[in-house]
Amino acid sequence: MTGETQVLVLEDEPLIAMDLEDLLITKGYQVVGPFSTAADALESLAQTQPDTALLDIYLFNGTSFDVARELKRLGIDYAFMTGLVAPDLLPPDLEGSRIILKPYREKELLSFVATRTTEGSV
Repeated sequence: MTGETQVLVLEDEPLIAMDLEDLLITKGYQVVGPFSTAADALESLAQTQPDTALLDIYLFNGTSFDVARELKRLGIDYAFMTGLVAPDLLPPDLEGSRIILKPYREKELLSFVATRTTEGSV
């Protein structure tokens, strides 16, 4: 694992964002963000392409669905993170996306990131 492996983090809860950032950095990843708005994350994607991304679904000012669509278009794998479970949680074009439930389990989250950065996008 090197500091060159980039993980975009989109999370609007400051404590969760800081926890994710600290966890990823201590495991040797470079964090892109964390961002609290979809607009900021999208602006970042215009400048740099991370290896993978972790996206909170529901943000204070909307959702992360447009960011997921852009990541999908770019061929970058991502996982949604949410505390909600509902049958219509995702729009039809994003159904089948990976979901990590909050509160996240460190092992599950790191397994997702490690798999995506060593094997490339799925």
